[in-house]
Amino acid sequence: MLLPRNTIRPKRTMASAISVLLTASAAVVAVPTTAAAAELDVDYTGVATAAYRAPTTVSAKVTLGEDGHAGAKVTFRVGDATCEATSTSTGAASCTLAPVNKPGYYGISVRVESPAGRVGTFHTFQVKKATTALAYNGTRHLANDEPAKLAATLKDGAGQAVPERTVRLALGAGGAEQACNGATSSGGDATCTVDKVNQDLNTEATVPLSAAFAGDDYYLPSNATSTAVLQYATGRAFGASADVNLILFPVKIPPQPDTGVIRTARATTNRPQCSGQVKTIGVNIEALCAEVNTSLNPGTSTAKTTVKSAKIGLPGLPVLDLSGVEAVSTSTCTKAEGHTGTTLKIAGKTIDVPNVPNTVIDLGVARLVINEQLPAAGADKGMTVNAVHLKDALGLIDVVIGSATTGAHNCAPAS
Repeated sequence: MLLPRNTIRPKRTMASAISVLLTASAAVVAVPTTAAAAELDVDYTGVATAAYRAPTTVSAKVTLGEDGHAGAKVTFRVGDATCEATSTSTGAASCTLAPVNKPGYYGISVRVESPAGRVGTFHTFQVKKATTALAYNGTRHLANDEPAKLAATLKDGAGQAVPERTVRLALGAGGAEQACNGATSSGGDATCTVDKVNQDLNTEATVPLSAAFAGDDYYLPSNATSTAVLQYATGRAFGASADVNLILFPVKIPPQPDTGVIRTARATTNRPQCSGQVKTIGVNIEALCAEVNTSLNPGTSTAKTTVKSAKIGLPGLPVLDLSGVEAVSTSTCTKAEGHTGTTLKIAGKTIDVPNVPNTVIDLGVARLVINEQLPAAGADKGMTVNAVHLKDALGLIDVVIGSATTGAHNCAPAS
């Protein structure tokens, strides 16, 4: 028997009602999640620029509604550099990253994850070239005709070593500049060697030093300067001098022949014309010669004086006869040494002179010093050698036969 058509409509109506109720129920459950995600927000509060490789603090504030949201994981990214932080009770989050990409505009992304949902933001961010600083730390003692090791350290503005960059190192300036290039190590150190220093000697005996980094796509340029001292030699030689101020018996002989004071950083020869004879009251000297020679690598100064013969006869003193007089002084940065030679007669009697520096012979009112050796003033290593020096305690008698002085200056400290 067929049922009336209207008898199944209630069933259909009931099923449809149940479906509607279930759908509505599901919609009601999803509403809190959607509402919570909509209230979660983040604002970037950090800097907009950073230098390449420079540790930089980036920051943001996470909010849930009107309040700061704690415990959210916040990830910051600039190019390939990232860092993570967890938001505090105020919603603040910060961490440090160091840009590793080539300087340019990259933007900074901030991503927040929490039980309340996910949210992110993106802001303009520029990676700038890093500033650099050079510090010269190579040799500060130079010697002509010898090698010089130049060195400098390159760091960025954050104090980090800058590796694999070329630094130009130089000594001297202008047309006298001598330069070489060095590549920085992992520690930022660059070194190179100038094979043979070739610099003129100035009044201060100094040479300018410089280091330069030209900069590149990642780093800004920088320069550094310093000063080195230039090793030099001094010397002087003269045959004889006299300054006697006895009553009615004055004797004045300026140093002759005299090289004058030699001051040089190069190899030189200084040899004035020899004097055939120097004769005055109480003093007669023959065949006097003097010279100063300097050489390099190692720096050496040698002064030498020779006198064929000399006779000295002053009131109150026995007559002195000298022959074959020689005085030699030699100085390097290692040592200073000297020697003399002479044959001596006092009142016609030959005196056996020991080969010992600063031998003193008492003549009563004066004294005679043979092979007088004195340190050269102002030198690192230096010596004055007087073959014969006649002097008295009152300063009235001062006669020198054969004098040689040398000195080495601005010597490098012993390694």
